[in-house]
Amino acid sequence: MIKLSFHGAARMVPGSKYLITINEEKILIDCGLFQGARDLRQLNWEAPPFDPAELNAIILTHGHIDHIGYLPRLVKQGYSGPVYATPPTVDISILSLLDTAHLQMEDAEYRNRNKLSRHPKALPLFDTDDAQAAITHLNPVEFSRWIEIGKSFRFRYHRAGHILGAAGVEVELRDGGRKVSIYFSGDVGRYGNPLTIDPSVPPETDYLVCESTYGGRIHPAEEPSYEIANIVNDIHKNKAVLLIPAFAVGRTQQIIYLVNHLIRHKVIPPIDIHIDSPMAISATDIYVKYRSYHSLSPEDLMGDQCILNGRNVFFHRERAESKALNRLKGPAIIMSASGMMTGGRILHHLLNRLNRAETVLLLVGFMAEGTIGRKVMDGEKEIYIHKTLVQVLAKVVTMYSLSGHGDYYELLHWLEPLKKAPKTVFVTHGESSQAEAMAAHLKEERGWNCMIPNLGRTVEL
Repeated sequence: MIKLSFHGAARMVPGSKYLITINEEKILIDCGLFQGARDLRQLNWEAPPFDPAELNAIILTHGHIDHIGYLPRLVKQGYSGPVYATPPTVDISILSLLDTAHLQMEDAEYRNRNKLSRHPKALPLFDTDDAQAAITHLNPVEFSRWIEIGKSFRFRYHRAGHILGAAGVEVELRDGGRKVSIYFSGDVGRYGNPLTIDPSVPPETDYLVCESTYGGRIHPAEEPSYEIANIVNDIHKNKAVLLIPAFAVGRTQQIIYLVNHLIRHKVIPPIDIHIDSPMAISATDIYVKYRSYHSLSPEDLMGDQCILNGRNVFFHRERAESKALNRLKGPAIIMSASGMMTGGRILHHLLNRLNRAETVLLLVGFMAEGTIGRKVMDGEKEIYIHKTLVQVLAKVVTMYSLSGHGDYYELLHWLEPLKKAPKTVFVTHGESSQAEAMAAHLKEERGWNCMIPNLGRTVEL
């Protein structure tokens, strides 16, 4: 008997965890953290609805925390098997898990020092020792290479775009003499991004698990470089500070690339870019290391002319350096994590600058329901940060053209080569409205049978 269970990213974006059970053998696709509203974040502290010790393997699609961030907890709870990922995802996961542990420890210490916790003592969800323990399980696997797991599974990776090394997962399932195929889309990227390679054509499959982050939307047609140029020119004119919450891997490099590209071609005047992230410089090194996984030329990555670095890019690792940015005058750009404003150093910059009319806050990625980023994006004029009420006086600008997720039109284009309809498409990794819209598009355009699973749902394949 083959069963598929949805323990995350079901009628929501974060927390990706898909469990496949064939008799006594089990594998988990992705192992992400829940983010957003407090009741969702609380799930990270609870025991998972399966025994981690019974898993034969974990297969990761890419290195974002909503896909890998639960690994340290799972290892601590008894998981002892391999964790498979593409080589760039291994390196990104090492960086991301250690950085997340550091930020959580830093945040817990800040809350305890300022008596901001509702508990007797604020604790990190996991610490650096937990992250180090999880990292030892990582195993690199190249695209297209089949990997056998026990008697019941084998899988291989396909390019997904999205971020460096991101993959979709093709899994073949064997139950006695019966064979079933299932394809997990992962997060499907956009076409023409120089920091990735376009998504591969998906394989024919019996079942499809398809993301729907923007399943009801079409991204604007404007070139992101055009929008960035207008924003930076205004920043220069008004001597303002542009504050950008951004993931340290992927979005940060994309924005640095665009700004430096515009400077090189004299579309905008030079501007200093301050990256307030302990891991961002190491993330940039990963792009230099894995040149076959993106479309940048060797010349783009050379020395102090590196388009992802350069003389105008300043990396701030230490807390004292981060605090010193409070005195920074414009024109300048500050980028800091986390991308959805769920924690990390960006919160301290918001506390310092969100109530200033001369600040411009640029939102460049998806913001999950319940996050500070979503509240600001939705136009709330007062928000709480570390229990402090902050007025939103800054100019808030949202850019959808920099999204790392394909919209529904791009997802339909990606799926167009499939000639045979999957028996069922499980529409996941999207809020209910977006998942329902994506399912409707697939039914109308392709006539495919779709299901939108609820959290905890188990289906038999």
